[in-house]
Amino acid sequence: MKKLLPILFILLLYSCQQTTKNSETIEASEILSPTAAAIKYYKETFQWQNGFESWSKVPTTEDYHMLAPNLGLEAKGADQIKEIIFGFVNETELQQELVDIVEHGNYITCFLKITTKTGESMNVVEVFLVNEEGKVKNIWAL
Repeated sequence: MKKLLPILFILLLYSCQQTTKNSETIEASEILSPTAAAIKYYKETFQWQNGFESWSKVPTTEDYHMLAPNLGLEAKGADQIKEIIFGFVNETELQQELVDIVEHGNYITCFLKITTKTGESMNVVEVFLVNEEGKVKNIWAL
């Protein structure tokens, strides 16, 4: 027993010392589902001239719904999204800068800076609700 105590003490001493090895931290926003990754790619490569064509690569339900209350826009389904939402995007020549993207459960949140052709700029948050199949069901632009 007397021999065991010094060995345990030495093990305890070494296990409590700080390591000099660098540890790499992986932020939660770097680990994204395929749907969140598709949204991130869309946002990072966004060009108003081909917005809907790029957006259509993101998986959505047939009747997905988008609401942008501050802009007075609401649309349901791909046809209305193309006409109403991307009509607005084309009319204003909207530019988007993705500041950050965070995924939490079935919600994907994008923090954006948007600018119109007149130079009007605002910070926007878009929240995407994704169903069990990984398809966007609802979008709120706030």
